[in-house]
Amino acid sequence: MNWKDNKDRGTIKWTSLMLPEHVTALRQLKQQQTKQPKPEVDFQQLEAFEYIVCEAMETNREMHFILWQDGLFVEFRGNIHYIDHLKKQLHVKSLLGDVKYIPLNSLISIN
Repeated sequence: MNWKDNKDRGTIKWTSLMLPEHVTALRQLKQQQTKQPKPEVDFQQLEAFEYIVCEAMETNREMHFILWQDGLFVEFRGNIHYIDHLKKQLHVKSLLGDVKYIPLNSLISIN
């Protein structure tokens, strides 16, 4: 019998031999490898964000945010209620009614 003729289960047969600690360590390693450095937002983009935010607050329009958090890009949708200038964050209410505070320095894109 040739070794190619034997049906192999792939990685399934090896998972039962791995300890749970090894599995979690491999998942953490995979997460760390997918992390990306924070992209720089220049002054012109910040001014455009400010204009978009003011217009969205005036018309109560739903916005799509892309945030950078701990090396990962996170997408979020919601309506902007107000800007907290002291804490430098946006007060956003999602479509489900959840309130989220978005730090201005984590914003990458607003649509």
